[in-house]
Amino acid sequence: MNVLGKLLIFLFLSFSSFAYNWFPVQSYCQLTGGVGASCQVCNYQGYRPIFCVMNINGRSSYGAYFNGNQSGIVYPGQCMNGFVRAYNPYRDPLVSANAFTQCRF
Repeated sequence: MNVLGKLLIFLFLSFSSFAYNWFPVQSYCQLTGGVGASCQVCNYQGYRPIFCVMNINGRSSYGAYFNGNQSGIVYPGQCMNGFVRAYNPYRDPLVSANAFTQCRF
């Protein structure tokens, strides 16, 4: 194998092992009167933009589950919001919500 071939293999392995792994980020959710919930994740940890994927889960008083998804780039000092809403909040209000968020650089 020549030097060029070894160099290409080295470059391929170094790019594939670069730090693009997903890491969990804490999300905060707030119920709004049983009608819905707003969840938020912020990028206050670093000085680089991060790409985040947020999965929001809500549960109503009768046990129905509601799911929402949000993804996007979160710049330093900025936040991303995701929402989930109940179908009929007057008869079956939303009673809990949480979000699972993973990000990468």
